[in-house]
Amino acid sequence: MSFYTSLTGLKAATTELGVTSNNIANAGTSGFKKSSADFGDIMASSPQSNGSTAVGAGVALNEIRQEFSQGNLEFTANSLDLAITGDGFFTLGTPDGSRIYTRNGGFMLNDQNQIVNAAGQTLMAVPVDSTNKADFSQPMAALNIPRKTSSEFTATSKIEMGLNLPADTKPITATFNREKPDTYHKKASITVYGASGSPQVATIYYVRTEAPTADQPYSKWQTHVFIDDKEVKPALSQASDGNDGYYINKYGEIKTRSELLELQRTSPNADQYLIPTNTPYQKINFDDLGKPRESIPATINTQIDQASPFVDNLNLSNGQQGVDFSALTRAELTNMFQISVDGSAHVDVGLEHLAGKNLKLSGTELAFELTNQLNAAFGDGRKFSFASADSELLEIRRIPDINNPASIQTLALDIKAIVAAQEATDGVTLMTADQIAPEALAYSINQYLATQPGFDDLEVAYDFASQGLKIVQTDPTNVTGVYLSHGGAGTNSVFGLSPADTGGTPPYYGKQMTAVNGDDATVLFGGLLPNGGQIQSAANQRYGITVTFEDGGFVVRSGQTGDASSLDIRLNFDTGTPPAATPASAIAADLLGIPLAGATVASQTSELKNLPPLRGQASTPAQIKGKPMGVDTSKTFTVTSVNNRMSVIVDGISSQIELTPGQYKIANFTQHLQDRINLMADDLGRSVSGVKVAFDSATKTLKITGATASENSFLQVNGHSDWGLEGMYPGFGTTSTYVSYAQATENDRPVYVSQDSNGNWTETTLKGSFNDDDLPYWQPVFLDRGELTFDASGALLFPSAVTKLESKDATGTALSVNFSKSTQYSNPFTVFSQSQDGKPEGDLIGISIGEDGLVSASYSNGSQQSLGKVVIANFAVPQGLRQIGNSSYYASGTSGEPNYGEAGTASFGVLRAGARERSNVDLTAELVDLITAQRNFQANAKAIETTASMTQSIINIRS
Repeated sequence: MSFYTSLTGLKAATTELGVTSNNIANAGTSGFKKSSADFGDIMASSPQSNGSTAVGAGVALNEIRQEFSQGNLEFTANSLDLAITGDGFFTLGTPDGSRIYTRNGGFMLNDQNQIVNAAGQTLMAVPVDSTNKADFSQPMAALNIPRKTSSEFTATSKIEMGLNLPADTKPITATFNREKPDTYHKKASITVYGASGSPQVATIYYVRTEAPTADQPYSKWQTHVFIDDKEVKPALSQASDGNDGYYINKYGEIKTRSELLELQRTSPNADQYLIPTNTPYQKINFDDLGKPRESIPATINTQIDQASPFVDNLNLSNGQQGVDFSALTRAELTNMFQISVDGSAHVDVGLEHLAGKNLKLSGTELAFELTNQLNAAFGDGRKFSFASADSELLEIRRIPDINNPASIQTLALDIKAIVAAQEATDGVTLMTADQIAPEALAYSINQYLATQPGFDDLEVAYDFASQGLKIVQTDPTNVTGVYLSHGGAGTNSVFGLSPADTGGTPPYYGKQMTAVNGDDATVLFGGLLPNGGQIQSAANQRYGITVTFEDGGFVVRSGQTGDASSLDIRLNFDTGTPPAATPASAIAADLLGIPLAGATVASQTSELKNLPPLRGQASTPAQIKGKPMGVDTSKTFTVTSVNNRMSVIVDGISSQIELTPGQYKIANFTQHLQDRINLMADDLGRSVSGVKVAFDSATKTLKITGATASENSFLQVNGHSDWGLEGMYPGFGTTSTYVSYAQATENDRPVYVSQDSNGNWTETTLKGSFNDDDLPYWQPVFLDRGELTFDASGALLFPSAVTKLESKDATGTALSVNFSKSTQYSNPFTVFSQSQDGKPEGDLIGISIGEDGLVSASYSNGSQQSLGKVVIANFAVPQGLRQIGNSSYYASGTSGEPNYGEAGTASFGVLRAGARERSNVDLTAELVDLITAQRNFQANAKAIETTASMTQSIINIRS
């Protein structure tokens, strides 16, 4: 029995030696898990046996158990080598569709782009979703790594060129030929990709065509683009600021699309800023725009006939001293001509205020008088009204002997009767509807005084500067006191006299005049303001009209610049049959050079859009915006003697004005201030008209705007802080400008352009149904094809956006070039940056496997692809897996079904790429186990030997 017992011991020792030898043999096998033999003793007994005396029958092998402890990691240069740190197995697929599991992560790519192990078994993975999470709803499949991308090329759509073009390069005028280097300056090439992804070489040639000049401070370079051997022309492009296309009106005024849309939204003249769509336009090149020119007013030039009796006097030639007006009558100088200004009604204008005066005026001096008369005729001045009977009567009293009150002399004046008599004498109309202009009133009184003994040395004039009636005693030896008194029973509203102003004790008798110049020779009756209607209706008021004497003729200019300004001058004719020139018009023809046929400059308005500008645009008047007012404008406020004074200058006419103290609301205040400013005048006869005063309720400020509009317009107002006018800076007007240009032509034929629905511009010389009389007010402005324009500082001015190329035939795609990073400095030609947004199909250049098992491939075209996720399988009883060699296992009933999950999550280890797991065999322990197994074997052999010896001894006894 002992023989057989020892024999089982030998078998056990042999088995243990085998297991240990196998562990030692696979100490270098990746992913190998060492085994250990599990033995159990053998007991042979029966129900009748005595268990306490039973002897064992030997040993039996229970199982070979594997130990799945973590092996050390061995790092490699292969990014496909994988190791699991923690629990789990890789899942491999076999050709027959079976699944095997391993910890051996040595992988490579096969010829089918699959990741496989040395046995050709494929590494299994699942797809990932858009967030790179494993999509376990999809079936597990072999992991493929494409060696090239498929349909992932990108055709080039934009080239960016950053280069410096030398500023000292001389322009080339020869026709460009890329085969002749002397016809271009520089070239640069870049690889682009067409519609099929194939590489093509784009070469851009640079030719300087224009250097800057005094009139044109820009440098221009022409580009020529070739793709492979085919020339590609730049597409027609609209000039822009980089974002918005430029549009131009007939004045050469340029605005962006966004600016026009905003003006459509906010301007009261929104229709002037419309941008029509799908409309043919004239082609207007930015390079064809002329230099800005100042807008000018409508102008009429007259020429004095050499046969005119006034020609020498006007020109101060042949010893003459000027035109003598002492011999010219009022009838000859009244209503000399009619003039319409900027579309106004025709207004009669004359020089009657000069009639009979001892004056000799040159052409220049006469032009100054005409300027004053025109601005008075078209201004906002008023007349005196004598509609009230009490206002007709006035008395002038003088005291020849100031010490003898009894020497008082009184002259009664019936104004309306005096004026009527003078009208009869002169044959001209002075008063209409009981109203008369200040000058005509003073003239009529003067003519009457000249016939009255004792009063014939007095002259009366209306002084616009002082706003009063000025009485001058022409005989300085006869200085007397002069007074005005009321001549009627009621109140004289014109002169401000009441019945109380009819008696008293000198020198307070009546209303004494204020002395001027320190003597009694000139006295002024101040505060005498015209109380009637306006000389000119508001609809016909015009401002800033000028007359100059130039080159033997008079030059009349409207006060408004631009095409909307107009002048029309006509001589007056009588109403006979046939009509004949009046005496005044005959004088006007000789004195002013106005042809009998009339002289006209017709207006041109913006409605005639197709006409080129004649005079430009309206200019801007001077304007002052005050500070916030120091009073509560929502309520009634007070003007006092403390805050009522202001210093005002308008176009060289200055005055200290005073507001009337009292209670005001803001609307009354602004009107009163406006009226006071427009009453200003100077001693030269110049007057102020048309100044506007407004109140901005949002900012609580006054806004004062002049009437004349040009760079010569000037406005300054300084007043009390209550009105926000303390320490104000002056305001200046501006003269507008305009630019003339012409429609582009090709072979002497006009070029038209239109835009398709994709925003592409096309041009043609076929006019078709294009109607030049129905042009849009704003039209796009275009750049020359392929031209680069640099300003004086070397910065790129145009194109500010990308330049499209007509590249479909060359690349099959739309292509554009962006030169925004280019410069023109005095440095050599340098390409410091160039790029394009296309890419070809990519070759595999790298594989990255993350700790979570995500497999990403990198390609030479910059593409990155997430190809799937290596998942880890785990088992409830890993020791139950069935070994099949090559460190691989089958699932079994003992191990249970595999549970799949992402690496790094609960119960699943982490992946390490570029590493393999070594075997978990401990050679030292195995060698010890080997010695132990050897001794076990020897001991069992000795037991057999002893049993055999004992058996032999028994046999010998019997023998």
